[in-house]
Amino acid sequence: MNTWQVCRQIQYLLRQRAWTGSATKVFHTDSVLITSAPRESALEQLIMPAALIRPMGATSDDEEPDLISQDIAVTIAVAHAGDAFGEYSMVGGQRLGQEESQGRGLLEIEEEVFAAIELVNTDDGVVIQYRATSEVQPQLVQNQYLLFRDYLFRADLTADRYYHPVECLESA
Repeated sequence: MNTWQVCRQIQYLLRQRAWTGSATKVFHTDSVLITSAPRESALEQLIMPAALIRPMGATSDDEEPDLISQDIAVTIAVAHAGDAFGEYSMVGGQRLGQEESQGRGLLEIEEEVFAAIELVNTDDGVVIQYRATSEVQPQLVQNQYLLFRDYLFRADLTADRYYHPVECLESA
């Protein structure tokens, strides 16, 4: 897999991720984007919670230049109307139901992001590792707290697109 493929795979997995024990999706399809745009510019168009996937810096191997170590940041954004202190945006608040994304906090959503990204693994030809998390970055927008947090992953990739061949199972 190359950078394009792994970013698309992460996007697909986040869009498909349902709350554990539920069929309800964590993110609205249009709120999981691969982008380099400043996150603040996307706020007006996204349904919260949102995930922004950004390819970051990369380095190639000295001996095999086609092997790439690619950093990928996933930013989670959460907002709750009427949240004067940012607590609901952090840990969750009132919900319409246990399977809804509305009312969930950033720390609840990050669990589902980790669970989705861990599905990208060596079976896909990728080694992806969680590397770091930024501090929570609050922003007050129209009397509403908006919280951002960046999660940094490192993926060992190739420079070329690669698709694993289909494996046929022999019948007994």
